[in-house]
Amino acid sequence: MKVTIFTCATGGGHNSTAAAIGRELAALGHIPVIRDALAFLPKSSANFISKGHNFAYRYAPKLYGVGYRMEERNPSPLLYEQSVKGADLLREALRADGADAAICVHVFPAMMITELRRRGELSLPAWFVATDYTCSPGVGKLDMDGYCIPHPALLEEFAAAGLDPSRLHATGIPVSPDFIRPLDKQTARRALHLENKRHVVVLACGSMGAGPMRSAAEKIARELSPSEDKLVMVCGSNRRLYRSSKLTLEEYPQIQVVGFTKRMPLYLHGCDALVTKAGGLTTTEAVAAGVPLLYLDAVPGCETRNLEFMSSRGYALAAVDEAELPPLIRGLFSGAIDPETMLRNREKNFPRDAAKAICTLVCPA
Repeated sequence: MKVTIFTCATGGGHNSTAAAIGRELAALGHIPVIRDALAFLPKSSANFISKGHNFAYRYAPKLYGVGYRMEERNPSPLLYEQSVKGADLLREALRADGADAAICVHVFPAMMITELRRRGELSLPAWFVATDYTCSPGVGKLDMDGYCIPHPALLEEFAAAGLDPSRLHATGIPVSPDFIRPLDKQTARRALHLENKRHVVVLACGSMGAGPMRSAAEKIARELSPSEDKLVMVCGSNRRLYRSSKLTLEEYPQIQVVGFTKRMPLYLHGCDALVTKAGGLTTTEAVAAGVPLLYLDAVPGCETRNLEFMSSRGYALAAVDEAELPPLIRGLFSGAIDPETMLRNREKNFPRDAAKAICTLVCPA
């Protein structure tokens, strides 16, 4: 089968999810094509969505959170109206690809497909893959053949939003197989030249390096030995944060500042704990790698819902702000907090191998 996967370049998570599905489709003998749905919108609309999202997400998280909560309480038609401007070009892309099915890992292209179905202009099977541990605004209004959601505990929430329960599938969120593939801690540390460290903590707040990372790094560093421990601060694509942190954190030899890296699977397999904001993909990568999670409530909105979902079930710990990080770090390394507890909790019913499950649904034998 030929399958077009629609992502949306509003951060790295959706693209990573699309890539994981595409990789699995190819492994099963199908032909995947990955497209950015923003390319179907007028340039002004695409820039507004992409740059506006990135700016608010990185520099005005409280404003981002206010907008998200407003959409939850009283969804505006504006989101749908802006998204469906790309519906005609999306339809032409499907025709050009010779697609037999479509998968959307973002709500924008799913809205375009919903609009085409309402017009009677699209009949091929189309699936939506949720990438957060909540039913995000707009998802309940979609018209898709199936909805792949992150966890069975979310079935009721998605059904309550108006989706047909028979079309809901608790597949999990697809991640790179490098996170799933077993790798012992010491092997990963040797590859990262961290094999002589007693404790290794990774601080990473998404592909854009959002949130109070520098101040969080300082607070965590004070709990670590300058010679025996290491805090790896991953700044992602945030070059300003990377440059400034390299200068301002020089006094802490226990901090290693890293920019954009393709070695995140190694860092997660090699660390004792991940401190992060509650992004859906980062969360799933950490679960796949078997890493204890400490959340920093950095970006209100869907990440608040992710944090609530994970922490309320004992899958992760959460700090309201950076001041709460030191006692959590002390607790983990002193034995007062047992990190194995959250790992055992996840083992009970957390979906595994999501990419394969989704591909099997979309392309049945």
